[in-house]
Amino acid sequence: MLICLPLCSQNYTVTHYNTDNGLPQNSVKDIVKDRYGFIWLTTENGVVRYDGSVFNIFKDFPINNQRFTFFYGNVQKDSIFTGAGYHTVLLHNRTAKVLKSTGHFGFKYKYDHNRRLSESYNYHPNQGNPFYMMMKEGCYFITDSSVININPLSSKEKLLKINTVYKKRRTIFTLNEKLFHIDYASGKVYGIVNGRIKTQYDIPVVTDTNSTLVWSRVNNSVFIIKDQKIYSLSFEKGRFGSTLIADAGNINLQHLTCIYYDKVYQKLYLGSSIEGLTVLSFHQFSATKEKNSSTTVFYSTLPYDNTSIITPKGQLYNRNGMLSDRSFTSDSQYFMNYDPDQNIIVQDSGRLYTYLKSSSFSARNLAVKTTSTVVDFLYDDKHYYTVTRPMSRQFLGGSLYIYKDRSFNTVERVIHLDSEPTRLLMANGFLWVGTIHGLVKISLSTFKTKEIGTEKDIYIRNIILSNDGDLWITTLGKGFYLLKNDELIKMPLDPDKNLLSAHTILEDQKHFFWIPTNNGLYRVREHNLLEFARHRKNEVHYYRYTKDEGFNTNEFNGGSNICGNILKDGDFVLPSLNGLVFFNPLKTRSTYPKNFYLERALIDGKEIRFSEKLTVDQEVQKIDLFIDIPYFANRNNIVIKLNRGSGEEWENIEQGAKVTLFNPSYGDHLYTFKILTSDNETYVYKKIHILVTPYFYQRAWFKVLCILLLLLIIMCIVKIRTRILKKKNRLLEDIIDARTKKLSAAVENLEKTKSQLNNEIEQQKKLIGTITHDIATPIRFIAFASQDILENDRNDTEKLQKILTSISKSSGQLYNFTLALKEYADIYNNYRSDKKESYALYDLIEEKKELFDPIAGNSNTIISNTVDPDAYLDINRNTLSVIIHNLLDNAVKFTKNGNISIDSEVTRNTTVIIIKDNGTGMSPSQIEYYTSLHKNIDNEKLLLQKYGMGLHLVLQLAHILRATIELENNTPSGVVFRIIINNIADE
Repeated sequence: MLICLPLCSQNYTVTHYNTDNGLPQNSVKDIVKDRYGFIWLTTENGVVRYDGSVFNIFKDFPINNQRFTFFYGNVQKDSIFTGAGYHTVLLHNRTAKVLKSTGHFGFKYKYDHNRRLSESYNYHPNQGNPFYMMMKEGCYFITDSSVININPLSSKEKLLKINTVYKKRRTIFTLNEKLFHIDYASGKVYGIVNGRIKTQYDIPVVTDTNSTLVWSRVNNSVFIIKDQKIYSLSFEKGRFGSTLIADAGNINLQHLTCIYYDKVYQKLYLGSSIEGLTVLSFHQFSATKEKNSSTTVFYSTLPYDNTSIITPKGQLYNRNGMLSDRSFTSDSQYFMNYDPDQNIIVQDSGRLYTYLKSSSFSARNLAVKTTSTVVDFLYDDKHYYTVTRPMSRQFLGGSLYIYKDRSFNTVERVIHLDSEPTRLLMANGFLWVGTIHGLVKISLSTFKTKEIGTEKDIYIRNIILSNDGDLWITTLGKGFYLLKNDELIKMPLDPDKNLLSAHTILEDQKHFFWIPTNNGLYRVREHNLLEFARHRKNEVHYYRYTKDEGFNTNEFNGGSNICGNILKDGDFVLPSLNGLVFFNPLKTRSTYPKNFYLERALIDGKEIRFSEKLTVDQEVQKIDLFIDIPYFANRNNIVIKLNRGSGEEWENIEQGAKVTLFNPSYGDHLYTFKILTSDNETYVYKKIHILVTPYFYQRAWFKVLCILLLLLIIMCIVKIRTRILKKKNRLLEDIIDARTKKLSAAVENLEKTKSQLNNEIEQQKKLIGTITHDIATPIRFIAFASQDILENDRNDTEKLQKILTSISKSSGQLYNFTLALKEYADIYNNYRSDKKESYALYDLIEEKKELFDPIAGNSNTIISNTVDPDAYLDINRNTLSVIIHNLLDNAVKFTKNGNISIDSEVTRNTTVIIIKDNGTGMSPSQIEYYTSLHKNIDNEKLLLQKYGMGLHLVLQLAHILRATIELENNTPSGVVFRIIINNIADE
């Protein structure tokens, strides 16, 4: 079913574009809007990007054909394509570039003159050219007599034989990703799914042979043209609907090629094959006046009913024009009002008349005869109030009349005013009188007057009470003010300063103020104004409406007691110099840019593209930064500001959307831009770095080099200045160093010698103590024995033999002890030498073996040498020889008919010499004694007489070599000695 929406097309303004005002060629083939908000056109001389103000032409493509056709692709994915001959151009990221491949959407098709991809069509097709259409359900190949569905996976084809051409027009179109066929013969529209007809629809406006379809799949739009009217076709929930968009009137639609309707900006774009681009901008405002009448200027008006107003002449107007004329007699367009009974009061020849509501305003009564001109009138529960001025402007001042009993019969009080009054308002328990020099506040209880704002000498045009109870003052030439605590707070102005002469303020239900001026209508949030009054620094921006929105003129009228009306149907009505302006504030759009782009620059006449950072040389004299703003409304409402990186100061950018920099200095310059995007004072920010490369002498490395060079020169001067002194000091230091080294070496030698002497002294002390203790007994025994021989009977042979035997043993003991002492002294003297040489341990053992072999042979004892021949030592050879000599000597003495073995165990850190015999061995007490003596060799006294000198000497020599001796009984008899020598010498 077809749903025809009963909507009337709006009034619009028509704008034509061709080669005279921006287009590269007069043939517009297709129109699309990308995801960034730019309008794109294809022509036969390039691709055009339109931002609402400037046509940016792309035609320097590296191809041999600039005759572009239609658009296809996906707007949301930022992939829009168009073709020129065999070439494909991609619209992506706000620019256009040529693609090498002609396959898209995963389907490879043959792109030539006979078969081509199509995503849009108009009613002037080239006959005999079949084409492809890519759909979600597969690919369709359209010929003149068939529709072929091709499965993209299996490549299977389904043939549907239908005539796709009727009287030189195609009968195929798409909408919402569905394929439809128009059968003009049956008057039906058929839906095609998977290559088969599934549904049919009755759409008379489509199947009418006098209608023409213009459709575009990339825009998902179908338009119907019939009788110069343009309809938009929709398809939702299985039902078709149509909406009247515009009555084209006298616009030539004969050569129409494409249509695009921008719902956001309420603009209709019509592309023609010969006349370029036509843009229909639909109005949001209705300006009405009496047709064929000289009455075009309006001032004071009153609401008459829900949808119309009445003028002082008694003329009734609504959105569509004048309804009727009550023919009031009035010589003043600046005054009219209602009394409490809703009778209309007008002024004529110095008299006030009331037109009675009871007579449908056909009869009138004389209200009062005055000698002054009534400026304004109001009433409360008890009184009438009027302000008047003298009829002759030669007299200054004016009067406030207070009438008794809500009539003009009795004047109760007259208050004279020093200045001519312009407006009267009652609010907050006071009467507020506006004059040409300021505001007068009059108490209703005491009638005392107070002048406000007279020192500023402001000409008050109107006093308005807002819904929140605030008083707002509009003036002539001084802007408008907020009255707070008897203080007039001036509001900021618009950039063009048109608000200097604001006529009145009308407040809508969303608390927006609508302010008519002599040059346009302004809209602003009340909240923003109050915030400015509170902080005195907040930014306030005004949205401006001009006659492009439907006014006959931008000049609105003020100076009357009522400068605007709010009707019960929600419409606002404002008088202007050319008609009455009707509009619904809640339905009137204020569109702002959603984004802007900084990616183009003109550097000394050469255009380049960049992203966030622009690098230039210092030779550049001029840089033009282009600010691309897709915005298709009044560009005066673009608020874009620039911060040059210095503090918080923002500067306004002119509407040309271009920033020019001259001779920029070197360095990294940060520029921050912001653009207003809503009535709520929200912004979109973007930053750009302009890096101006310095000359080599301005670079940091050059400055550092210069500093280093200066420091080097200073250092050289210092060095030259001190070189002679340093040379003298060096010679002196060399002498001192040489002497110091000698002294250090001498001290070190002395320390070593001191340490050795201390050790020798300690050992000698121990030796002397031992000798003193141990030699005394045998000597005293010999002395006592000798004395006993002398004193006793020498003939006692047996006793004499015993005494001599004892003397012999003691003497032998002293002899052996003396030899041991001599050997110990010689070894200790030899050990003082620091000379070290490496020798084979096997050879040393072999020497001692050869020495003791004869003695051992007498006792039937065998000595064996199994030491490792590769074992080498560098400790004192004589000392180690004495140790081994003593140990072998003991082993030979106490071993009869046995074996003595000498072996070695060599590791990385130690060399162990093992001397093992199977002689008589040692008692446990002896082993314990020697083990304890070895552990405390520095503290123990040498008891030479107790166990003899041999092992004591061995233990002392092992201590000198810093070797360790372990001893234990051999099994079953004998002793095992282990001499453990460290291979790593002490430092």
